[in-house]
Amino acid sequence: MALILNIETATTNCSVSIGKDGRTIALREQDSNSYSHSEDLHFFIRETLDAASISIDDLDAIAVSKGPGSYTGLRIGVSAAKGLCFALDLPLIGISTLESMASQLKIKDGVIIP
Repeated sequence: MALILNIETATTNCSVSIGKDGRTIALREQDSNSYSHSEDLHFFIRETLDAASISIDDLDAIAVSKGPGSYTGLRIGVSAAKGLCFALDLPLIGISTLESMASQLKIKDGVIIP
């Protein structure tokens, strides 16, 4: 039963979710052109943990988008993820933004252009 904190800050969307065995059990996100990720991210993490009724110490890993994307947004997300992983001694999982976007579609033939 793996609990993974997921952080996405590569785009205008600031998103935090908790995944348990491959399914989302809590989600907090905001899509804003103001790129307020630095102001919102840590609050979103706390709110998401609370919504999932788990402690940060219950996490097994942290996943974060690694780009491509907004340089500042990526810096904010990766810095938060790396800091938490270091403090909690957890593995860090880097997720390609393009692969994540493309994985939302299931096609048999052709090319996906995210």
